[in-house]
Amino acid sequence: MQSVTAGIDALGEVTIRLRHDERVYSGYAASTDIIVASAQAYVNALNRLYSAMQNGKLGNDPELSIGSRAGV
Repeated sequence: MQSVTAGIDALGEVTIRLRHDERVYSGYAASTDIIVASAQAYVNALNRLYSAMQNGKLGNDPELSIGSRAGV
């Protein structure tokens, strides 16, 4: 969790990492509401894990463990 800006309308960034079978899946989000950013980052990481499971790529694709900074 990190504050990007200062003040009442501060923007907070959240990066979450999930570990599954020796792999790490990252999620990133930014929002003025840190709870919303946290939830979005968590869902982003879960989506990466789910996508890897659906595509049968668990453990085969190193790109899946790199978090995107594009947001949710």
